[in-house]
Amino acid sequence: MEFSAYIANLGKYNAGVLAAAWLSFPAAAEQVQSLLRKIGVDGLRYEETIILEYSTSVKGLAGRMGEFVPIDELNYLASRIGALTPEETDKFTAAISHGEYGDSMQDLINLTYNLGRYEFFPDVRTEEEYGRWLVDHRREFRLPEKARLYFDYESYGEDTCINEGGDFSELGYIYNNRTKFHQVYDGQHIPEKYKVFRYPLQAKVRPARSGKGRDSPPRKRP
Repeated sequence: MEFSAYIANLGKYNAGVLAAAWLSFPAAAEQVQSLLRKIGVDGLRYEETIILEYSTSVKGLAGRMGEFVPIDELNYLASRIGALTPEETDKFTAAISHGEYGDSMQDLINLTYNLGRYEFFPDVRTEEEYGRWLVDHRREFRLPEKARLYFDYESYGEDTCINEGGDFSELGYIYNNRTKFHQVYDGQHIPEKYKVFRYPLQAKVRPARSGKGRDSPPRKRP
């Protein structure tokens, strides 16, 4: 899974100076410190960052994340996505496209914990295919073999999709089965294991010695 962000020094960016670098997630605290050091965010003069661009293999995800997402929150989401199976990642991507939970980082993170709330059919991409799947698998009624030649699978699939509130995409068909949605992340308290934001360690400044030092300007002759 690819998940990275182009992170810039907000103070310099507002002043018209671009100090930015890419950071891949999930990340370690040392990698975050290295990035902050590179872009000049020291926790003293410059404290804030801005995300200028995202790059991710999860289609539709980049457009759901904003400019001022905290690095810890990005690490939380990336870690959760990275723990999904390929099948779960496809369902997560389809659920993002479905659009019920994706308006905030809180939604996106909670969505990774609630994929069981969705029914997903990766091999079904059209109303007709869904109609055929319903006849073959749900068996709400028995359709004689001869009747299959004349049955309107497309209309049946379309009507069922409307009733379910589902969506078709290139990844498959998905709908919400209306089971309970569990809010694991409240939008504020990130679990400690996902927290990686650390300002770079500051070098200790030695007190200046009295008298002339190496970097002292030369004395002017009277």
